[in-house]
Amino acid sequence: MKLFSIGVLATVTGLIVAGCLLAIAGRSIIHLIFSLVYKRITTERYWTNLFETYNLAKMIGLGRLVETELRSAHGQPPDRPFGRRDVVSPWKDLFFNPVYIHRLPLLDYTKVGTEVVIGPEARYPLKLKIPVLLGGMAYGTALSAKTKQALALGATMAGTAANTGNGPFLPAERTAAEKLIVQYSRGGWAKDLEILQAANAVEIQLGQGLWGSAPVEIPATRLARNPKLRQLLGVQPGETAKIPTRLMEVESERELKELVQELRDKTGGVPIGIKVGATQWLEQELEIMIRARPDFIAVDGLEGGTHGNLASTLDAIGLPTLYALVRARRFLEKKKLSGKISLLVGGGLYSSMDFLKALALGADAVFIGTIALLALVHTQAIKVLPWEPPTTLIFNRGRMKQKLNIEQGAQSLANFLKASVQEMQIAAVTLGKNHLNKVDEGDLSSVNRELATYLGIQWCGDPAV
Repeated sequence: MKLFSIGVLATVTGLIVAGCLLAIAGRSIIHLIFSLVYKRITTERYWTNLFETYNLAKMIGLGRLVETELRSAHGQPPDRPFGRRDVVSPWKDLFFNPVYIHRLPLLDYTKVGTEVVIGPEARYPLKLKIPVLLGGMAYGTALSAKTKQALALGATMAGTAANTGNGPFLPAERTAAEKLIVQYSRGGWAKDLEILQAANAVEIQLGQGLWGSAPVEIPATRLARNPKLRQLLGVQPGETAKIPTRLMEVESERELKELVQELRDKTGGVPIGIKVGATQWLEQELEIMIRARPDFIAVDGLEGGTHGNLASTLDAIGLPTLYALVRARRFLEKKKLSGKISLLVGGGLYSSMDFLKALALGADAVFIGTIALLALVHTQAIKVLPWEPPTTLIFNRGRMKQKLNIEQGAQSLANFLKASVQEMQIAAVTLGKNHLNKVDEGDLSSVNRELATYLGIQWCGDPAV
């Protein structure tokens, strides 16, 4: 026993000594490397100086630098997941105005109503507990089956609706979602009567925010590696799956009106909506849409996310969400359609206060995508970090997609939605409003005088009237 103790002590002592020597040597090595690099940076001319890479990245932007390298490497436009690098809409310049004594705040935020009805004039309106929906995110062409199930289950737990997106129909998503919006996309799939009749609402997708009406192709080589996806898309072996620039069955106002009525008849009266990317031509587009008598209109601003699209277009196509929302609401009010046609808005809305500001400016409900995926992944990201990005957990082509835990992801998303709604309720309490749909422009002010004038709200430097 004594010999064993001496042996253990000797081993521990040896390890400590070895560790110390390694630390000393390591410090020397690090110092040597740092000295060489520092001397090179501080003595060499710029055209041979490593520091020039920093200057270049700062001048061009690290994102643009990487995308330039990707173009050079592959000879194709790089797909950038999730959309723009920044939010253009000036949500940060808007502030809510709490009340104290001239008008009393409420006593308990739990009394603040949150429910919303989408398509109030439909035979079977879409009734939700909260005014935050999940936007269209496609199965197969973008997200994995597990991700779609987790999104649907999380939406159910939070009391809201999921959206199929423009990919093929996933029965497991329908099972997990208490309320499901089926997207009638520009592709040729997911339009069977059985699928449409499974919907709680149908959304005719003409385009989306930062993508506009750009076409999409899924190469035959990719489909060959995924026969199930190819079959769901209804594509023959060797063929390319395509989403054209426009809905081929709708090339006129008359055909749009006929499609809305046809879908209404086939589904038995669930809300039929139209989704469009925000554009400077918004009013002209809306004029045609309202004559088709939809139950709701979904407007997607240029800050909206996507699975991946031509990176350069993401910074230059569309209209910022805030301005699209205001213009759409004013258009519906002018046509006396507010309260008859529901207005859904999305694109770059990431926080509870973003949601509430959008509601205050006239949206009946908001839809989210990127932030919902971020909330869903939550701590599961550690399953792949730092060696892989979290997207490998959620995308259908992600190598780690089987590692995603559906129930854990759903709970994380539901927690995010529930917390966000509570934050909106607390804000409404300070405004003295007993329902989120009663928060309006009068509750807002802005530090941006030009924006305040445009919105018809108070500038922070002026006394309230």
